[in-house]
Amino acid sequence: MKKLLIFTLLSATLLLGAVPRELSFYIVDPLSGPPPVIDGKLDEAVWRKAAVFSNYLTFNRPLPEPGKIRTEFRMLYDNRGIYLGIVNFEPHPEKLQRRITDFDNENIWRDDCAELFFDARANGISYHCFKINCIGTRMDFRRMDAAVYQTDWSGTGWTARTAIEKDRWNIEAFFPWSDLPEKADVSDLWMFCHVRFAYTSGNFIGVTSSLLGGYSNPRKFGYLYFKGKNESVTAEKIAARLGRSAEEPWGMQFGDTLILRQKGVHALKKAEDAFRDAFGNLEAVSRELERIRTQPEWRRFHAELNAMKQEQNLLRKQKERNFYLLQQIFRLEERYRKLKWKIALEETLN
Repeated sequence: MKKLLIFTLLSATLLLGAVPRELSFYIVDPLSGPPPVIDGKLDEAVWRKAAVFSNYLTFNRPLPEPGKIRTEFRMLYDNRGIYLGIVNFEPHPEKLQRRITDFDNENIWRDDCAELFFDARANGISYHCFKINCIGTRMDFRRMDAAVYQTDWSGTGWTARTAIEKDRWNIEAFFPWSDLPEKADVSDLWMFCHVRFAYTSGNFIGVTSSLLGGYSNPRKFGYLYFKGKNESVTAEKIAARLGRSAEEPWGMQFGDTLILRQKGVHALKKAEDAFRDAFGNLEAVSRELERIRTQPEWRRFHAELNAMKQEQNLLRKQKERNFYLLQQIFRLEERYRKLKWKIALEETLN
């Protein structure tokens, strides 16, 4: 019987759910009206109407915090190609690194710049990469798979312009379909990542639109959905489409709805309900462990339990309800449960 209990406890520990990664997602609207002039100003009406992506993460971290430098992008498409507008907010534009001036210089990443990755097949294997620094210098290459990088490839039609203003610098770019693997059709799903490199603080700071970011992590890229002119896009529809493509477990916020996907099943909840349930689960498992405070044999776990309780109180006080907070709650719950099963296992063995 004791062996069976030990096996059951070990199995329960192994089955603790992994914390879902935050999935980056953006709906690309079709261009309505004349295309923008590619001059870096982003002053046309089409840009003011386009959806804004601003949920950037710390670059190259498996458990990233929200990015520390404010950044936004907007994207549109038509029969010619993709239009992209990026706003890099910057309080000290006079300190921008801008040394690279020649095309296809591999050291462009040492300047304040953007790296853009388009995976039209959404397979996390191949992509086209385009880089643009703050004075409009460009570089490009494409990856066929993990072993083949074609650095001698260059697109022939894409263009980009930048504009440096008093509190930001902008990128405005156009990518014809001929410079991308294929033309996007309505309802197509691509993978995409935008990475910003910044140096004005005196140190490197990087932010990314999707987990980790960069050329070596294409399976962690976010997603683009090419919307039809009169198409209605719902959370249920997006959850179903991403459920067939994205590696699990993952989650994302779509309007006021949180989508969580794990073990082949997705759940949709209003954001306020999801946070209420997450905090409720945290309270429940922490209460289960309160019993050890009255038992001298578990005194060695008191400091660990107190630290987790203090972290729990701090999470409760956070005002901004975003996916990063939800991940922190899940991780703390996982730590509580590991401690619970550790104690249960010791009780069984003794």
